[in-house]
Amino acid sequence: MLSSAATATLNHLLAQADWARVRLREHAGAAADLTVGGRVLRLGIAADGYFCAPAPDTAPSVAIVLDPAALAKLPDGVDAAMSQVKISGQADLADTLSFVFRHLRWDSEADFARLLGPVIGRRAHLAAAHLARAVPETGARLAANAGEYLTHEGRLLIPRKELAAHAEHLRQLRDTMSRLDKRIKRLGTATPGND
Repeated sequence: MLSSAATATLNHLLAQADWARVRLREHAGAAADLTVGGRVLRLGIAADGYFCAPAPDTAPSVAIVLDPAALAKLPDGVDAAMSQVKISGQADLADTLSFVFRHLRWDSEADFARLLGPVIGRRAHLAAAHLARAVPETGARLAANAGEYLTHEGRLLIPRKELAAHAEHLRQLRDTMSRLDKRIKRLGTATPGND
């Protein structure tokens, strides 16, 4: 059930990307194992460039292992997530799949337009895009404001300038103590008749 849902989702994205289907058609009949968090999804490539269930006797030409840490990097971009992916097997198919997965994007505007009509679909797409940009910006502003409050109002955190000044003071104190220690050692090793 999960594999059919994943295949349907990938095929929906491929329907919006002719270039990807053209690249995948070159590998018709091949199969790939996609492993995410220990679960394996076997994808076959059909003659039309879409993913399908491979024939039962088809061995995978490529194995793609997606580390769960890669999913956490998706908000940073697909390339950040792809840095956590391990691909092995047939080189040209691996290269094609890597390129397709890196560049495949959801055309949300087209889907919203199909569901809601062109005008409302466009507005829904713009609202979703604005929300996607606003959430991280709002979080960053909230964190900055909380940090400022905790530093200046609540005095629960030390301001960077004060921390740097304190570190410099400690460095000077350490150097002074080191010089004093050397002096004491020198005085301790001095001969009693030379005083």
